Amino acid sequence: MSGVQFQEIAKLLTKEVELMNSFVSVLQREEQILSDNQADKLEQIIGEKNLVLSDILVIEKQKNQLLSQLGFAIDAEGMKAFLATSSHEQSIHESWKQLLELSAQAKESNRVNGLLINRQMVKNQTALNILQQTDQNAAVYGADGQSKTTNSSGRSFIAG
Repeated sequence: MSGVQFQEIAKLLTKEVELMNSFVSVLQREEQILSDNQADKLEQIIGEKNLVLSDILVIEKQKNQLLSQLGFAIDAEGMKAFLATSSHEQSIHESWKQLLELSAQAKESNRVNGLLINRQMVKNQTALNILQQTDQNAAVYGADGQSKTTNSSGRSFIAG
C-alpha cells in the first residue's frame, strides 16, 4: 500500500467525520422542529439533510474505491482490515472510531425523529377522522351548514 493512498483514505475519513457531525447536528435540529411542531421549517431542514447526505455519499464512494483498489472489501469489515495494516497511524483509528460513534448517534436521532413524525401523523389522522365523521347521523351540521339534530323517530330536522 502506498503512503499516498493511505493518506488519501485518512483525508477522506476525516472529511466523512466532519460531514457526519453536520448530519447529526441537522438531525438534532430536525428533532427540535418536530418537537416544537414547526411544520413550516421542515422543508428547509429536509433540504439541508439531503445536501449533507449527498456529500457523505460522495466521500464514502471515493473511500470505497480506494479500499477496493487496495484489495479490501468496501464495508466495515474491509475498513477494519485496512486499519489493521496501519496500526502505527493512530489518527486514522481515532477518525474511524469517531465515525462509528457519530453513525450510531445519527441512527438513534433518526429513530427518534421517525417516532415524532409518526406521533404527529397519528394526531393528524385523529383530527381528520373527527372532521370527516363516517356516520352521517352523528354529524352536527348538515351539508348546508345548518345545525342538524335527530329526533327519536330517526328523522333529521334543522334546528333553529
